Amino acid sequence: MRPSLPPPGSAAARAYDYAKWAILNAVYSAGDVITEGGLAAELGVSRTPVREALLRLEVEGLVQLRPKKGAVVATFTLEDVDDVLEARTLVETGTAHKSFERRAELLPAVVEVHQEMCRRRHERDTAGFTDADRRFHELIVDAAGNSVISGVYRMLRERQTLFSSAMVRGRTDRMDGAIAEHERILAVLRGDDAEAFARVVREHLAWSSALARETE
Repeated sequence: MRPSLPPPGSAAARAYDYAKWAILNAVYSAGDVITEGGLAAELGVSRTPVREALLRLEVEGLVQLRPKKGAVVATFTLEDVDDVLEARTLVETGTAHKSFERRAELLPAVVEVHQEMCRRRHERDTAGFTDADRRFHELIVDAAGNSVISGVYRMLRERQTLFSSAMVRGRTDRMDGAIAEHERILAVLRGDDAEAFARVVREHLAWSSALARETE
């Protein structure tokens, strides 16, 4: 099943949403060049909103802008994956206890996002699945109540977006694995053991790291 296109919006939002969707669904592969003129013509917009969209994607680490050439879809190495996952482990385990204290407010929000992940998996929508996965973890980190840490974490997850998408693209078995992992996290959130929650978060990130190595 082909994943659905992003919904329409402003010209800049349309260009951004489409280009990001296309990157995460391998319409544009790693190393491909996206030109302002080509994307503008494809979407029927001017180059200005396309330029804004590509600048946003560069900040997120999905493309690299090259003067007079265009935007090159980013590639990643196993070292890049390891660096991001190591940083994620520090943030997520460091905030786990505080987040767990607010589990009564946190749980309904992460359950809703988890249900969206399940829907996206059924649709085989890689970009939507990756986005829901990112929001699941962001909600948990945000529950700790530290806006600085939340900002750093969002930057890490944007950097991870490209390889997260590559890990699950076309692989419903890996999507099922991620869903099962999140269900383990939800099960512990429904309990009263903060140490068990910190442990399941660490185990989930170790699982993600092993999956990335398998993909590489």
